[in-house]
Amino acid sequence: MKLIYALVVGALLGASATLLHLLLFPLGLILGLLATVVGIWAVGRTWRLRRYKLLAAIAWLVVVVQGATLGVGGELLIQGDLAGSLLILLGTFALVLAIFLPI
Repeated sequence: MKLIYALVVGALLGASATLLHLLLFPLGLILGLLATVVGIWAVGRTWRLRRYKLLAAIAWLVVVVQGATLGVGGELLIQGDLAGSLLILLGTFALVLAIFLPI
């Protein structure tokens, strides 16, 4: 159950960051990254294990990478512009920060 919870929370955080990063450009990106750090830290804090933070971070990465690739109809949720590049770059840094924050 803990494994499923960590994966679902990570996927939901990734989806929210993907959808928020273009909303009022700098504010949506900052909000999405802050929610990512706090949410993944909270997953590890809930069960006092870093492995659940790692699982949530992997789920976040899967969702964000899927949003950055072309879909069947040619749709693209994370474009290769400044906002999309910053989401992927700073999001990766946010994941590392969230994983290594003390529990």
